[in-house]
Amino acid sequence: MRELQRKSQCIITKLIVEGNNLKRLSASRNAMFGLLGWLIPLGFTFALTPFIVHGLGPASYGLYVLVMGVIGYLTSLNFNVGRALTRYVSTFQAKTETDQIGEVLSSTLWLYLLIGIITAGCMLLLSNWLIKKVLNIAPALQPEAKLAISWAAVVLVFTFLSQVFGAIPQALQRFDLYAVVIALSGVAILMGNAVMVWLRLSVSAMVAWVALVACLASLAFILISRRLLPGVHLTRHFRRPLLFELLRFSVAVTAYQVFGNLLVLFERGWLTRRLGAETVSYYVVPMTIATYIHSFIASITLVIFPIVSEANALGDKARLERTYTRACKYVSILVVFAVVTLVISGQRLLSEWMGANFASKTAGVLKVHANAMGLVAMGIVPWQLADGLGFPKWNAFLALFWLITAAFITVWLTPFFGILAPAWGRLVAVLSVPAYALFVEHRVFGHSLWKLWRKMAFSLVLAGGLTAAVQYIIQSRSPLIGWTVLLVSVASSGLVYLSVLCIVDFVGYDERAQLRCIFARLMTQFTVGQPK
Repeated sequence: MRELQRKSQCIITKLIVEGNNLKRLSASRNAMFGLLGWLIPLGFTFALTPFIVHGLGPASYGLYVLVMGVIGYLTSLNFNVGRALTRYVSTFQAKTETDQIGEVLSSTLWLYLLIGIITAGCMLLLSNWLIKKVLNIAPALQPEAKLAISWAAVVLVFTFLSQVFGAIPQALQRFDLYAVVIALSGVAILMGNAVMVWLRLSVSAMVAWVALVACLASLAFILISRRLLPGVHLTRHFRRPLLFELLRFSVAVTAYQVFGNLLVLFERGWLTRRLGAETVSYYVVPMTIATYIHSFIASITLVIFPIVSEANALGDKARLERTYTRACKYVSILVVFAVVTLVISGQRLLSEWMGANFASKTAGVLKVHANAMGLVAMGIVPWQLADGLGFPKWNAFLALFWLITAAFITVWLTPFFGILAPAWGRLVAVLSVPAYALFVEHRVFGHSLWKLWRKMAFSLVLAGGLTAAVQYIIQSRSPLIGWTVLLVSVASSGLVYLSVLCIVDFVGYDERAQLRCIFARLMTQFTVGQPK
């Protein structure tokens, strides 16, 4: 009787999850929601950053950036089991092994809570050493920095919770729900910070607001996870082999995130010690603009990770190569246009956005970072492929190489190039991305996609060169001024860019038809609403 009851429960659970699976969105719509989750906060960032920077002043804004950087770094010290959770939930769903989802979720949650509490406690205990020895904060700002770091410890705990339960909608390919929480959180943080600057509140108050938003976001993800997995329950008991399997995958993911955040902290700490806290503002703002290239591509390629995990679980190699090729092609089109635009129009953009004086100090940093972040964005697809197939250690070795190379070049070039040195360090390090992509292709598919890359190089160099020429000519000779000439030049060059890609058949007829179908389907879905 007990055996029959157990089997019945398994069947019911499978039916529930499979029913949820029917509501899973298409890859194109998931990509669109990933884009919206990035785009909406971007609009608010663009509108509010000048007010926040000028309202706080370079020194206080530099302190805020440093504290948020510490949060980002310490958040990566979590063994990143949340990333593993996404992979294993996707795999269990594909194999209909739904009884294991509750175990893997419970294992992840208890581990994250333990790590979060320990990390936050260490952060509080070491705050004085961190402020005085590591970040070298000016004495006048040290009391405020200590209070801000206290609130940052709270942010850490809730961020860990969000990472656990935020992995569920990603694993089940419900990026619409994930994007809503991410977008609302980003907008809430920016608007709250702007209000606090307007009220002349402190940096610590701004970090406290971030803590409140992180708390609400974690609660939202918990409710979403319960809705998507109604038949799955948390348990205090879990198998040790499952936990060790999660940790084995997650250690490498944690390593590359630690290396990336360590580079961010090193750059900001180095600039603070050598050139002053206000220099961090002049470095971070243009870097943030360039990072939008990476975050934009990351937002629309989030769906690749669960798709790759699912296809690998089913042994569908053809789907893997098809997904990879198409993603590389579309990503390259977007990245090249974005990089060309920031290199040619970056100074005008900064001047209109932040003022001519600010632009004169930061335009060079923006141009170097645009190229660096463009290369990193090009590497996102092979990066996601490696993670989805269970080889995050490849990414970890690459991130370690970036950290060592960039740090060495930064120290070496700072006496000669000042604020530009860290940007050049990053650019030289990420020149390794093309070689890494070929390596991943060879290991996964048994061959490198040379034909794709040769055609991509020819088409995009030609289209990008003409795009740069159009933007430069319009901006240098047009009677238009301000934002108008910037928008006209970008729009005109965009038409030229796409026309060239169609003429050289980089975007073929079938792909254009497919994109039109995707766009029409997206518009229909957004108009009609959620699938029933």
